[in-house]
Amino acid sequence: MKQALDNFFMINERKSNFKTEIIAGTTTFATMAYILIVQAMIMSSAGMNATGVMLSTALMSGVITLLMGLWAKLPFALAPAMGTNAIFAGLVASGGATFQQGLGMIIISGVVFLLLSIFKIREDMVAAMPKNLKVGVGAAIGMFLARLGLDINAQIVKSDMSGFNDFSNPAVRLGLYGLIICIVLSFIRVKINGRIYKVRGAMLISIILTTILGIFMGIVQLPQTIFTGSLQPMGEVVFKADIIGALQVKYIPYMIIFFIGDFFSTLGTALGLGAKAGMLDSNGNLPGIGNVFLVDAIGTVTGGIMGLTTITTYVESAAGVEAGGKTGFASVITSIFFFISMLFAPLFIMIPGGATGPALIMIGISMMEVLKDVNFDAADWAPVAIMVLVTAYANDFAAGIAIGTITCTIIGVLQYAFTGEKEKIPHWSTFLLSALMALKFVF
Repeated sequence: MKQALDNFFMINERKSNFKTEIIAGTTTFATMAYILIVQAMIMSSAGMNATGVMLSTALMSGVITLLMGLWAKLPFALAPAMGTNAIFAGLVASGGATFQQGLGMIIISGVVFLLLSIFKIREDMVAAMPKNLKVGVGAAIGMFLARLGLDINAQIVKSDMSGFNDFSNPAVRLGLYGLIICIVLSFIRVKINGRIYKVRGAMLISIILTTILGIFMGIVQLPQTIFTGSLQPMGEVVFKADIIGALQVKYIPYMIIFFIGDFFSTLGTALGLGAKAGMLDSNGNLPGIGNVFLVDAIGTVTGGIMGLTTITTYVESAAGVEAGGKTGFASVITSIFFFISMLFAPLFIMIPGGATGPALIMIGISMMEVLKDVNFDAADWAPVAIMVLVTAYANDFAAGIAIGTITCTIIGVLQYAFTGEKEKIPHWSTFLLSALMALKFVF
């Protein structure tokens, strides 16, 4: 059995092992378990049953992540996207649409994803991106993760990045303590009999230790029960989509927003994680990225049917990659935890931001190491630098990728215009990609 699993997931071939993959999958889940409660809270503001949304989130995140592990065989986890859920809730809460119509829009945009993935249009467009951008995306993702950990999760710095938060606040102190624990566990080395050992699963251990510390500090409250209870509330959110009602001209901009956001989020995440895991080929492409896109599209369509907003590949998968995950077996482990959380959700959602934030900071720093493989010639480096800077200051890596790609296209055209060197002209699909990215700033 073990050998069959090894062959199927190519664990030895990718120079990994079962213990590492299990730790990686567990770590990924620990860093993204927050989506269970956050998705429920946001969607409840749109009039949806919070418990039903939470259960559906756990179920579909588990199913689609399992599909990613078994089909694409990559250590990437999926769940409802942050950002899309806020736009959805805002539209419904303002009276612009019913939540049923909103789910219909999600399904329609997902069908477009699915068609583009089936005909490999998304895959071809990514292949045509300049190599420097594809490699540099990992650094942009790293910057995004580090900032997410610093201001949103750990709350060590203010949300506007204007300075440190108030360290008299116990939650802020927990984030700082968590960062210290994470740094120590990540870099401590012990020499025994001439061999040097490091802490396996440092991120996961730091999350657990910081959560326990939070309990003693009075920040983390133990749940009254560790069991979820009835699964009946799911009936109030699944199979409620109104596709016909969503087919209105006034909803087209929202469907474009859902489409653009997921397209570039998944593109950037897949390339960034692939670079960190050392999976990119000599042209900066991720072998099998077409399968990633296909699973992602299937997730969005089925997610809409099950009462959820756009399902996308989660950047927090970097936690598992950093822990050594290189195969789909890590995703299978993550999916199992999502399924378990349907029964024990209160236990998982008690993990505080002060525990996950430090892990994201360390992972973000680690992901920025891909810059060592970037070409630093001025014309090639400038778009990458812009991509990273926009991500850092706009706190939006999709916007960073978009502006970086557009900048790269403009530089290529200008170089051709003034030098006449045809090789400077970007591929036609890069022009198309830039045009699509520009739509992000129109709608």
